[in-house]
Amino acid sequence: MSTIGVISCINFTSCSNEEDEPESEVRGTVTVNPATVFANGIPQKVGGMNLTVNSDGLVSALTDGAVKVTFDYPCMSRSTEADVIMRVSDEVGERVTSITLNDLGYSQYWKCVYDDGDVDEYWFEYNSGGQLKKIKAQNCEGSGTVDFSYENGNIVGVKMNPSDGGTMKISYGSTPIKNVGGVMIFGMFGIGDDDFTEIQYSYYAGLLGKATVSLPIKNELYFDGESSIENYTWTINDNGLPTKLTVEWIDSEGSDTEDMFFVW
Repeated sequence: MSTIGVISCINFTSCSNEEDEPESEVRGTVTVNPATVFANGIPQKVGGMNLTVNSDGLVSALTDGAVKVTFDYPCMSRSTEADVIMRVSDEVGERVTSITLNDLGYSQYWKCVYDDGDVDEYWFEYNSGGQLKKIKAQNCEGSGTVDFSYENGNIVGVKMNPSDGGTMKISYGSTPIKNVGGVMIFGMFGIGDDDFTEIQYSYYAGLLGKATVSLPIKNELYFDGESSIENYTWTINDNGLPTKLTVEWIDSEGSDTEDMFFVW
């Protein structure tokens, strides 16, 4: 999905630095439970992503065009490795992300190692409702943060540091559509496909907290002195689950639309 990616702070050239990597500590059993995110089941397909669920009800693999992603869960076998290992292969190359989970089973720390040995690091924080509220990223180019602001369980704004001057106003309408399926398209919230695709992939593995309470219907963007609008139209089935999303982009140069489909 080609939603505009306005996040800049995590779009760094990778290289090694591990200043704040958590020290080893004795913890209780950590489990991954996607049902806390997808109460009505994990979708089989989200746009171009095809998800595979194993016998334990965990996402074991997904494909997205030429991209191949696998998930291994050492935490489920009492291994001393990272809690989850995410491997990604795409046109850029291969990279392995070691994921440390918090007590809720959501990502707390990522160490992403590229096939040339470079390293990126990420930290994640959540609000009291188990929703992602902050991402911190660090590598050789510096560090940055993304903060999500919520109202009534819905993301209404995104703050980035270092700032690029862009703002987003996300709205849900006078009669919000309940997000029964737990759908999150991170391009709607500032993290586009050209930034860090693992964010989107790991979300659908249940590793990045709960979704917004409602489905967004509009995003007003102000970026580099120009404004644009994204309108979101959802098709909902009898179970309240989205089966189609139509995105309309409007800016000074005209408009365009694109459809995304969901299979449950």
